[in-house]
Amino acid sequence: MLTVNKVLAQMSHALGGGEPSVELDKFAMLNEAGEHLYSMYSWKWAQGRSSLIDLRGAVDGTTATWTAATKTLTQASGFTNYVFLAGDTVEIRSGTGATVGVYFIASRTSANAIVLEGSIASGDLATGDIFWSIFPGTIALPADLRDIVSIRTSTTSNLIRVCLTSLDEVNRLRGANAITSSPSLFYAAMVYTGSPLRPILEVWPSPGANATGALRIFYRSRWTRVYGDSDTIDIPEFVEELFIFLARAVVEGYERGDVKTIHQRLAEVQAGPIYRAAVVADGQAQPFRRIRNGGAMIHRHRWTDSGYIVNRVAPPI
Repeated sequence: MLTVNKVLAQMSHALGGGEPSVELDKFAMLNEAGEHLYSMYSWKWAQGRSSLIDLRGAVDGTTATWTAATKTLTQASGFTNYVFLAGDTVEIRSGTGATVGVYFIASRTSANAIVLEGSIASGDLATGDIFWSIFPGTIALPADLRDIVSIRTSTTSNLIRVCLTSLDEVNRLRGANAITSSPSLFYAAMVYTGSPLRPILEVWPSPGANATGALRIFYRSRWTRVYGDSDTIDIPEFVEELFIFLARAVVEGYERGDVKTIHQRLAEVQAGPIYRAAVVADGQAQPFRRIRNGGAMIHRHRWTDSGYIVNRVAPPI
């Protein structure tokens, strides 16, 4: 298991046992090496990640009040089934003294209240007749996602299809159709939002109801940034040596750039035997090989010294 402190020790060794200059952030350099590792090759080990993702359904209410000083919309238990994501909006549809319109939600403070970024009225509104609706148009994705491979329904009882498309197409559908709910088909586009940035799916139409683990996503992961000495670096053993040499190249490039730049040092690592060995090992991670006499389903097979799977069923004529 590779930990951050082990890599930091290697970076110190690259400098002759000393520490990087105080102007340099050792964790930033280590993360820079990690980003380069994930970008230098389409690693198979980074493509097989999967996760269950949840749907967020529409919620609304008709008896909310407004507190101007804190920009808080309050309704008892009104937001119990609402899960906040950055970029969410609420539509104020009516209410005594309220300015109707669509407002960004800043946060969900409890099952009874949300805080808005804008103001629906300059003073408090205590009548309790504010009619509001939230139609979540986004779905949370794994924080380490880089590219989506596929999205499929996770159950056999509620089949859902997801059509990945452009953000422009999702917005076109939103503008051309009334807000509605559909349990079977979503059009979706991946974007980044929040601070720190994280990926989400912009979807149309809005899900009809909350559904935990409704979809399974397969994806290619990105580097997960590390910030502590005891953090674990989640990479396969056969690329650990490559990552260590990348980290050494980065710190040496910053400290000794007059001798050889970071780009030159990283290029040398990628042209060397450690990188080639990692690529070969990554290619061997897929156990399936070509099928001899392929064309029909294999019911019985065995490995041969030639590296083929022997298919007992004759090929199609």
